[in-house]
Amino acid sequence: MAAASVDAVIRVEGLTKDYPMGQDTVQALRGLSFQVQPGEYLAIMGHSGSGKSTLLNLLGCLDTPSGGAYHLDGEDVANMDDRELSRVRREKIGFVFQSFNLIPQITICENIEVPLFYKGWHERQSRSRSRELAELVGLGDRLRHRPTELSGGQRQRVAIARALANDPKIILADEPTGNLDSKTGDEIMTILDGLVAQGRTVVLVTHEHDIAAHARRVLWLADGRVLRDERPTP
Repeated sequence: MAAASVDAVIRVEGLTKDYPMGQDTVQALRGLSFQVQPGEYLAIMGHSGSGKSTLLNLLGCLDTPSGGAYHLDGEDVANMDDRELSRVRREKIGFVFQSFNLIPQITICENIEVPLFYKGWHERQSRSRSRELAELVGLGDRLRHRPTELSGGQRQRVAIARALANDPKIILADEPTGNLDSKTGDEIMTILDGLVAQGRTVVLVTHEHDIAAHARRVLWLADGRVLRDERPTP
């Protein structure tokens, strides 16, 4: 592994995750070590059971490791309690899920504002930010619609806008095109590509090679370990 960089936005060292299964223990992650620099575009790939989802949950502070170290934006998050992890998620992470995870009872504008509500933003300030982000993803004319009135691709655009609301240090995308047709999936990837071009750090989990090809680096997992860390030639 390369020497540790103080500038790395993600620094993982010897990360492990175990799950008790009766009298046995399943080792989902077995000593992962890697770094992600600001502005990197990383795809995580591997077969089912390789540890992709477990790793993404740890990177997103949705779960805690069994061992090893995880530093996010210079903070040691591996040993934080639930309250501290909630703060980190609120301040530093934007999530894009395969199933969109929008609130169906509220408008698109209000869905985008959700992270800002938890940060305590004033309503007028939140509304302005929501409109700005809706325009960014091409939905400026859909602010008063509800998620059920949108196509799958439009809902994923809303999810991306929501992920950007808190100006996160990293964007984590879990199979962001998994519920979309290929044309719509390409449109979503174009948006993510554009965010990286603007200097955003994007980490995505995918099982699709054509989606991973958008990234500038691919981390291959197998049996909870890093199998390969590749930087494909454009």
